Amino acid sequence: MTLRHFSAILAACLLVTPFLQIQAQEGQPPSPEAIAENEKFGKLVSEAQQFQAQSQLLDAMEKINEAEAIKPGTAILHNMRGSVYTAMRDFDKAQEQFEKAQVLHPGAFEPRFNLLELNYVRGQYTEAEKGFTELLNTYPKLRVEIRHITLFKILVSQLKQDKLTAAEETMKNFTFMDDTPAYYYARAAMSFHKKDKVDGHTWLNKGSQIFKQPEQTVPYVDSLIEARWIDSLGIPDELQK
Repeated sequence: MTLRHFSAILAACLLVTPFLQIQAQEGQPPSPEAIAENEKFGKLVSEAQQFQAQSQLLDAMEKINEAEAIKPGTAILHNMRGSVYTAMRDFDKAQEQFEKAQVLHPGAFEPRFNLLELNYVRGQYTEAEKGFTELLNTYPKLRVEIRHITLFKILVSQLKQDKLTAAEETMKNFTFMDDTPAYYYARAAMSFHKKDKVDGHTWLNKGSQIFKQPEQTVPYVDSLIEARWIDSLGIPDELQK
């Protein structure tokens, strides 16, 4: 699901080291124990992200639990746990985790994005469009990868509300010269909305031929899956009922 890939994009920026920061603020050098503990925490977070990217969700949750034993009440872990619950389609538990992360970091981008993503995956497109638009206005200097996937979700939300003119205006944010595949997947979304599946898949193929790394394209594919324009949800067998 999209959140797992979004979490991976932000992980390097959001993985904080509170124990080391506290000691630094107090003018103390970090102790060897604090350094070792922080390294172990980072390793567990990285392993959890890898498991989640491979849809090994139960293994990912186990690593998150191990990390939480080291640093309980950490916002990044609530975000990660929420993203795993989202992949499991347990949206209520996901929302609870994202809200906890937001309480811990009320001004942070990721929990706000993740809560809006729940609107998107629940098909609440009016709320998703409004919220994502406000989010971009609040954070005008986001990395282009994050800004473009957010704009793409706005475009899909607009199409799902039959707001074609608004979607075409959003489309102007993308060009074929961008460093992200947003242009190609936005074109695909426009075609799928018009029920032109052949053209939609043509644009998908163009995008995947130019942007060959899965981490570049999968967030867009996942967003189209959630919009029900691509057939398979790809829910892991271990979670199928």
